Amino acid sequence: MGKRQIRVLRKNVPDQLPHLQQQPLVQVILRSKAVYQGRIRRFNLDKLELMDRRSIRHVVPLEQIDEIIYDKEAAF
Repeated sequence: MGKRQIRVLRKNVPDQLPHLQQQPLVQVILRSKAVYQGRIRRFNLDKLELMDRRSIRHVVPLEQIDEIIYDKEAAF
């Protein structure tokens, strides 16, 4: 099996948040090009809470997010 990276662009992030919260691991790329990797714990209309692998909580305003990337297994 292979993996494919799915990119969710800034304009689609609010609509995709319920689906993204179900992913075991996501990469949140900010407009400043900083990257946070972890699991989405909570979100609301203006911010997202991410827990990284070291159990450190990050709160990110949605307007700072450039895109979110996650892996999806492919059947090839």
